[in-house]
Amino acid sequence: MRSGFTSTALAALLAVSATPVTAQAADEARQFSIEAGPLARSLPLFAQQSGQQILYPTDLVQGRSAHALSGAYSVEEALRRLLQDTGLTYRRSRPNVFVLVDPNARAEADSLEATLLDEVVVTGTYLRGADSPSPVTVLTQDDIARQGRATVADTLAALPQNFTGAAYEGSAGTGADRTSRNSAYATGVNLRGLGADATLVLVNGRRIAGTGSAGDFSDVSNLPSSAIARADVLLDGASALYGADAVGGVVNIILKSRFEGAESRLRVGGTSDGGASEVLVSHSGGFNWSSGGVLAAYEHHDRGELRAADRRATANADLRPLGGTDWRTFYATPGNIMEFDPVSGSFDPTYAIPTNQNGVGLTADDFRAGEVNRTNHMEGMWALPHQRRDSLFFAARQDLPGGFSLDGDFRFTDRKFEQDSVADIGILPVAADNPFFVSINGEGYQEIAYSFLNDLGNGRDEGFSRSLGGALGLQGELAGWNLAAYVSGGRETTGLTASNRVHTDRLYEALGLFPDDPATTYNPEVDGYFNPYGAPAAHSRALLDFIGAGFMRSENTSSVASVNIKADGVLMVLPGGDLRIAVGLDFRQERFETGGESFISGTALRIADAESFSRDVSAAFFEVRAPLVGPENARPGIERLELSLAGRIEDHQGIGQTSNPKVGLLYSPTADLLLRASFGTSFRAPSLQELNSAYRLGPVFLDRGGANVVSIVQYGGNPDLEPETAESWTAGFVWTPAAIDGLRIEAGWFRTRFEDRIATPVAENLINALNDPTLAPFIRYVSPGSNPDDQAYVQSLLDHPGNYNPNVFPATAYEAVIDNRFVNAAIVEVSGLDLATRYRFDWAAGAASLDASVTHLLTNDRVNTPTSPTEDLLGVPNFPASWRGRVGGQWVRGPLTLGGAINHVSGGEDPNSGRGIDDWITIDGQVRYDFPAGWGEGLSVTLNVLNLTNEEPPFYDAPAGIGYDAANTNVLGRQLSLQLVKRW
Repeated sequence: MRSGFTSTALAALLAVSATPVTAQAADEARQFSIEAGPLARSLPLFAQQSGQQILYPTDLVQGRSAHALSGAYSVEEALRRLLQDTGLTYRRSRPNVFVLVDPNARAEADSLEATLLDEVVVTGTYLRGADSPSPVTVLTQDDIARQGRATVADTLAALPQNFTGAAYEGSAGTGADRTSRNSAYATGVNLRGLGADATLVLVNGRRIAGTGSAGDFSDVSNLPSSAIARADVLLDGASALYGADAVGGVVNIILKSRFEGAESRLRVGGTSDGGASEVLVSHSGGFNWSSGGVLAAYEHHDRGELRAADRRATANADLRPLGGTDWRTFYATPGNIMEFDPVSGSFDPTYAIPTNQNGVGLTADDFRAGEVNRTNHMEGMWALPHQRRDSLFFAARQDLPGGFSLDGDFRFTDRKFEQDSVADIGILPVAADNPFFVSINGEGYQEIAYSFLNDLGNGRDEGFSRSLGGALGLQGELAGWNLAAYVSGGRETTGLTASNRVHTDRLYEALGLFPDDPATTYNPEVDGYFNPYGAPAAHSRALLDFIGAGFMRSENTSSVASVNIKADGVLMVLPGGDLRIAVGLDFRQERFETGGESFISGTALRIADAESFSRDVSAAFFEVRAPLVGPENARPGIERLELSLAGRIEDHQGIGQTSNPKVGLLYSPTADLLLRASFGTSFRAPSLQELNSAYRLGPVFLDRGGANVVSIVQYGGNPDLEPETAESWTAGFVWTPAAIDGLRIEAGWFRTRFEDRIATPVAENLINALNDPTLAPFIRYVSPGSNPDDQAYVQSLLDHPGNYNPNVFPATAYEAVIDNRFVNAAIVEVSGLDLATRYRFDWAAGAASLDASVTHLLTNDRVNTPTSPTEDLLGVPNFPASWRGRVGGQWVRGPLTLGGAINHVSGGEDPNSGRGIDDWITIDGQVRYDFPAGWGEGLSVTLNVLNLTNEEPPFYDAPAGIGYDAANTNVLGRQLSLQLVKRW
């Protein structure tokens, strides 16, 4: 998918002759006949009459007028005359390629100079010289710098059209990410909130490997920002062009292909309230020769942890001081004596163990009937992990004889993370064999809800993500057709080790439930029994090391290998221009491998069976673009009319074949107004892990009408899953009024209906699953104490080898079995409006610009099953906000740049209490100074401030025990950074 400098916001018009044009031919006199008028109409005529390629951003020429051109001129002289008084100039990047630039737009000129964009990847179309009928947002390195973000991942996360409630490190572990698949604290892209697995991420138009515990979304944080030229975000379903996973849209990361010289970058930052300190160091360099070039880059990024204790909203699960609920758990230190009521099926605290004592010498009268001890499970936790990343990137290109060229790239990232997580909790069975046991009512056995926070401290998560990718492509022209072929591959391996965890069998031995194991050096008669009655009890280091030796380790590897062949060219000439077609074939293999080991129970290390799943995917695709009205037959009221049709047939091994079309319309009634619309169908095949993941199950306490009910939750894959399907509509306009130079307004409407959505519906509301009527189809209530069939069924689940904690309760204690395996469950419908505008003007002896980007959701409906009611999710926490937007401005005068922005996220309503959630408004600021010629030539210094006024996120009484909506806001507070960039 290589082509000219082309996209909706970065569109170029290419006129390619059937044979190569040499510099000598370009210097020869040619006849030109072009009437005065809009530059957007004159340039295509110039390209046709000159036989040259003209590259320029669409909004660069809108609203500008060209002089008439008539007579014989050399190509360069003709172009100079055409651009006279437009404020634009040009430079020649290759013998037959001219790039238009605005010399007053320093940032854009620098970007073009740095990347020499004469050959880049197209997003939204396979055809050279074609605009996408779907909306495309373009983020350049200058946009990243203007927003004050450290990485392209941070910038994409801040997009109004993106939702960070899933596949984002800030929502992992907070209860906001309902998928619970982000095991490596990665950063994905989740356009429209349709799921990170429904947004396809490409690098240079090529697929990359997935990440997470299912390998079903792409980690953009593993891409080195210093190697990125821009990111194109296609805000529409694009399965007809790109295949599965493009339901919500496409993000195409364009890497630099040429660079002359070197650039060093240093960024340091942190937060004013402490935590999340940051250091980024990068260096890139390259050189070009007449027929090619090479580029290499290295980047190191270290972002420190953010401790929960450092922010009010995360310091304590008791949210009553903030106006909320006490969400502290009854798994406590000291703990609570629990009692099962076989009539109600409830398992509740009946006595609180007394506080401020060491658990020795207690009597029955010391226990507090009817009281409940609670523990702040947020204590010691980190709200954000500590992340360290090292990335390498290399790219090269070489022109070949016969008009062909060869290009390739290679990238490698090693990212490590560590996180202090929640401490272990459990129900501890204690009997008279424990010397600290105290009978309250003559019973010989007790069950204590207990937290190991004071004994072992927090759990520890440590892991890594290693990403490897590369591609080799060949392209050129043959018999008037553009040919391109490439091979690409990617591999992403993630590992996670959860340590400082309780080993249950060792704990039971230390409690006196199991006899002493002679295979271990620990003997409770000698080294001491575990005392669950203390507040805290005095336990030896040997005892704590013995019971806290538990750990779990997992490793997942996702890989993809692709071969793509494409040809595009002109079929015939229509009155409005060339009828163009692109056809191609795509073959790829996807593979997912998983394995691990654990030491949570038993006497030996348990090694999970390594699993490997793969499938082949083949596809054929086409795209046709028919310009019915163009520059040569334009008339009043119809400056441009263009139809497009694309289609793709794709066959997934084991899933079947599917076909998806897409149609588009571009219409310009005047030179400064473009109307566009599109319709297409999409699909997403089930991921390999969704189909094949192993069956697991385990116990959990869930609330049912105020009672604590012991339940079994089932997890695992489903080989009978069907592909997800979707229909997408978009309509909008781009207006660049000639009367207001520098103004561009873009607006659009979108609607996506997603059916057969693959999900684990219970996981999205597990904490309240037994009270949620929409989840009733996934719940089976049982009465094993009175129904023999139910008892046999529950016992079979307890005996299943996939049960990770079968011995904590007897079969008769369970009241519900919940199916949380993958199913084709939901129907999701999202619609809304996008608005983006930019205005450039001169002010106070400098160049100023204003820009805004706003997204407003009109509907966000979900139906879990065919019999479930429709849920309106607008304004619901942990779902996309109804309004998201950013309004910013920049002023440049000489070497000084001042910038600022206002960010807005709308609030909503707490579904549990009905309490309103306020809007969140933050202000960003930036000061940049580019040193003039002399000792500081090529050096720039930038001070960035995000959330200048240190606004806390609006309060939300989240059941997870945090006081904000982690899917839509964050607790970082004021962030400051200083960045130095030196160009050599």
